Amino acid sequence: MIKALRKPLCLHRGDVIGVISPAAAVEEEKLRRGCDELERLGFAVQVGSHALDRYRFLAGTDSDRAGEVTLMFQDPAVKAILCSRAGYGSGRLLPFLDFPTLARHPKIFLGYSDVTLLLNALVQKAGLVCFHGPVVAGEFANGFSPRSLAHLLGLLTTGRGEETIAFPTVLRPGVAEGRLLGGCLSVLVTTLGTPFALNTDGAILFIEDIGEKPYRIDRMLTQLKQAGKLAGLAGVIFSGMRSCFGDGNDPALLLSVIMDVFADYSYPIGFGLPAGHDGENLALPLGTRVRLDTQQRHLAFLEPAVE
Repeated sequence: MIKALRKPLCLHRGDVIGVISPAAAVEEEKLRRGCDELERLGFAVQVGSHALDRYRFLAGTDSDRAGEVTLMFQDPAVKAILCSRAGYGSGRLLPFLDFPTLARHPKIFLGYSDVTLLLNALVQKAGLVCFHGPVVAGEFANGFSPRSLAHLLGLLTTGRGEETIAFPTVLRPGVAEGRLLGGCLSVLVTTLGTPFALNTDGAILFIEDIGEKPYRIDRMLTQLKQAGKLAGLAGVIFSGMRSCFGDGNDPALLLSVIMDVFADYSYPIGFGLPAGHDGENLALPLGTRVRLDTQQRHLAFLEPAVE
């Protein structure tokens, strides 16, 4: 686990936000609406020259998309980088990225879902704090709750949003601290056997997904377990796993699957954090230290996310 992570500088009103498309092709109208919202919030927007490219189902070629990531990191005028959307394709960029170069230019990087691959790679390979949260052609274009927006702006402009985020369900009681890693489960498992697999030792692992049946969740968690990625954790916090309850829409089946997979471990496990594909999508600063307290039923942020 990386011990010392570099944090980006805080964002100010008027700063330039770079918008890129590292994964799937994006609809121009949705991207425009999201950029309009960023401008309404007081920021200048610089849309990447390849953000609206189309190559098969991707937003341009791998080299062009990876090049845009690098250019945005190296551009001193750009203070934050937001992803237009996710979908599929972020993992294809990883071999093209020079992580030591990116590490020399720490700045806010925000996205989720398929972008999970870039976020955790930047934490582990570049030693940078990154942000799991809303995308431009998604939440910014379509609207999201005042709570989610206030929390995100707090994180990016002051380093602190809500001090704690509550969740409703305790699967195993306890209190643990560690660096926050994780994201979309179906994406995380694709890193196994690659140089970009998570180093989960001592981490608080956040797991979220959408629309996966309980047997698929079982399969993916079992794969993580057999790869040794669950043994050294400090704790686990799940999202509400939207639409992952199966045909009967009964959470009991999924919760029993989770408890079975994690039966060999003693660390705390919570369920229902409102992040990721789960409604409010509260932003999470990956790489920062957090406390998972399933007795108080909240995730607490122990340090500011930006300088």
